[in-house]
Amino acid sequence: MNIYAIEIMLKGSAHMKATSHEQAERILENNCSNTIHGQDEEWFSNAPSRYRTRASLSTKFTVTGPVVAATFIEVPRRTVRAAQDQWGRYWHGLRWPYPPLSKEHEGVPVYSTSLDLTTTAFIRAKGIAAAEAVVAEFNQMTLDLLDDNSRWFSRRALEDEGGPDLPIVLSSALYLVGKSEGHQLCQTWPERPYQGPRFVATTDKSS
Repeated sequence: MNIYAIEIMLKGSAHMKATSHEQAERILENNCSNTIHGQDEEWFSNAPSRYRTRASLSTKFTVTGPVVAATFIEVPRRTVRAAQDQWGRYWHGLRWPYPPLSKEHEGVPVYSTSLDLTTTAFIRAKGIAAAEAVVAEFNQMTLDLLDDNSRWFSRRALEDEGGPDLPIVLSSALYLVGKSEGHQLCQTWPERPYQGPRFVATTDKSS
């Protein structure tokens, strides 16, 4: 069996806690074009809207297929290990709440949008045709990156006796591309206009 790598696209949701649409756009812009560690669970949140951090991602992402012009490359098994090892320093981004943590912060609105991410998929297969078949089956699957970290960011499914799992795993390096095509950033909580204090953090340079 060989190991093949290909870049794939994932689609999920990004949530920003901000006191205005413009501020939410800046938070999103400052987080995108960066790479996060998929095993850094603090990025992913199922918490109610009012308790979210400043920037967070949904736990579930849909596989939309290989990125445009991506091709299969045969790689040694050590490449998979390197792609899944924990990084020396995580990039935390703008996910922390505004200081000070307070009851007022709980009332700050949440803005959400569909977000595209890319990562490398590793497939165990006898040849490229077999790898293509695995990726075709993988396409449109919904992955829970929070609950299934041990599945998608491990090498278990690539072992010769990997069990019933689809023989595919992911690199833990997730690149945040940006808003999905045709999607806008919209206030998703609460429905009413925000009337509270405006929170500003040092990273919000344009506030």
